[in-house]
Amino acid sequence: MTVTIEAKDGNQGDEVHLHPGGQGFWIARMIEHLGETPVLCAPVGGEVGSALRSLMPSNLDLWPVETHGESPIYIHDRRSGERVTVAETSMPLLSRHEQDDFFSRALEVAMATELLVVTGRYFGGGISVDFFTRLAADLSALDVPIVADVHGEELDALLEGGSVHLLKLSQDDLIEDERIEGANLTEIGEAVDTIRAQGARNVIVSGAEGATLACLGDSWYRVEQPALQVADHRGSGDSMTAALAVAIVRGMDEVEMLSLGAAAGAANAVRHGLGNADRDLIVQLAGRIEVEKIRGPDDGG
Repeated sequence: MTVTIEAKDGNQGDEVHLHPGGQGFWIARMIEHLGETPVLCAPVGGEVGSALRSLMPSNLDLWPVETHGESPIYIHDRRSGERVTVAETSMPLLSRHEQDDFFSRALEVAMATELLVVTGRYFGGGISVDFFTRLAADLSALDVPIVADVHGEELDALLEGGSVHLLKLSQDDLIEDERIEGANLTEIGEAVDTIRAQGARNVIVSGAEGATLACLGDSWYRVEQPALQVADHRGSGDSMTAALAVAIVRGMDEVEMLSLGAAAGAANAVRHGLGNADRDLIVQLAGRIEVEKIRGPDDGG
C-alpha cells in the first residue's frame, strides 16, 4: 500500500493519494497497460490488506494468499517537491502454512498462465529465501519459463533451483551484489557470462554506461534510447521487465523485445507514478529505440 501526500496549487490544502504498490503490482499493471491479462499472486493481510483489495484495479486479476500479518505500507510526503518518507512498515514473516499456501498458489498461477514473472522480497522479508530455490526447481520440472527481476540472495537461490528463461538486472544491482566494481562493459560482460553459467539463459542489464546491454542466446546487443527528461526514474526497471514478459508471450524477436522493453522503461521515467505509462507512447517510442547487435554466435570471444 502506498500513501503519497502532495501540495495543491495555491492555498487549497493537500492532496492524498492511496494506491496499491510494490514491484509485483507495478509490473502487473504495466503488463495490463500493454494489452495482456496479468495475474498477480501475493500475500495479503490485515487492515492494509483489506484496503488493498478495495483499491485493486478491476482489470487486474489478484490471486491473494491470506495472511494474519499486516501487508506493508509506506507514506511519502512530496509537498516540498522531494520524496520524504514519513512512515514505512516491513513485510511480516509468513507462517509455515502461509508460505506453503503462497508456494502452491504461485505454482497454480504459473501453470495457468504458462509464464511466471518473479520479483524480490520487500526489504528481504516475508518468505524464506529457499522459496525461490524450490520455485525454480519445480517450474523447471513443469517446463514453465521464468522471467526474473531479482538480485542478491534471491537471485542466487533462484539459480540454485533451476534455469531462468530471462533475467533482468541493473548495473546498480551488479555493483550491490559485488559482481562488478563499476560501469566497465567488459566487466559487466564477464559478470553476465558467470550468471548465464549459473543457469540464466538470457540476461539483460540496464544502465550499462547509459545504455542497456543484453545477452540473448549467443548474441549480444547494445540498446540506446532517446535522452528524455526524467520526471521520476523509479519503476523504469519494473516497466522494462513487464514489457519483456509481454514480448515473450507475443513471440517477438530479439530486436522487437529489446525495443519494447527500453520504450516501456523510458515512458515510465517521463511521468510520476510507477508502472503506469501510456501504451500508445510506448509503441511510438519503440520505433525510436536503437538496437545494435555487437556480437553474434560466430564472432568468437
